[in-house]
Amino acid sequence: MATLFVNNLTVLDFSLLDAERGMLGESWIVDVELSGELDDAGMVFDFGVVRKHVKDILDDCLDHKLAVPTLNDALQELKTSPEVALTWRYNKGLIAMQAPACSTAAIPVAEINIDAVTPWLEEQVLPHMPSNVTGVKLHLRLEEMGSTPFYHYSHGLKKHDGNCQRIAHGHRSRIEIFTGNERATQWEKEWARRWHDIYIGSKEDLKEIIHIEGAGYYVFEYTANQGYFSLTLPIAHCYLIDTDSTVEFLAEHIAQQLAQEAPEQAFYVRAYEGVGKGAIARSNG
Repeated sequence: MATLFVNNLTVLDFSLLDAERGMLGESWIVDVELSGELDDAGMVFDFGVVRKHVKDILDDCLDHKLAVPTLNDALQELKTSPEVALTWRYNKGLIAMQAPACSTAAIPVAEINIDAVTPWLEEQVLPHMPSNVTGVKLHLRLEEMGSTPFYHYSHGLKKHDGNCQRIAHGHRSRIEIFTGNERATQWEKEWARRWHDIYIGSKEDLKEIIHIEGAGYYVFEYTANQGYFSLTLPIAHCYLIDTDSTVEFLAEHIAQQLAQEAPEQAFYVRAYEGVGKGAIARSNG
């Protein structure tokens, strides 16, 4: 029996439903170990194949999806075929979504967290391994942020050709703001506060404002290559922008807002989209 490992195999960027916090974006770094007998080439599994094959399986299970814990009492309705229809009641109201089936991961757990989801993902991966591989062990972890502020945001990009078009997927993202060579930590904390567990929606995708049980809700709607998407969220859970919510536009939006709120200063903004990638924008004081 031998074991190989691949660290930093991939990052799973997705959103999840929580009974207290509602919908929040998340990013999990994945390390993998595969155990089994050596094949004719003296390998458990070729490293190059592992990187693509296992990553593709994990992406298909969870990446750029909305993870729904089907054993949580907050789940009021869930239909997964031929399309998804769900209703989620949490402490700030209701979340409702209609979307193609590929946009959602229905996971038989009470809560979406690393400890609960890891065994489920391992069970999805193992059947797709070569016959000599008898064990799959995944290590899911969060990016270490240190003292850098961060936020969880969800969004959808209707013009994207890939899975970013799904209306409810997201990221756990750090925010770095500089004035000159100095970190503007108070502004970083402020944006982390503003976008705490937020859904960032484009005004173009806002279909209507409705009221349920006396509370205001935004209804977002669009049709993309994968199909029809609709998402209803409490207004308090949302942040509207004039553009699409690509990270390039988000970085520029932050810079423009800083320019309005502190016009005497010049800012340099590094907005992240999950782990290790993002966009840069500047404002001139």
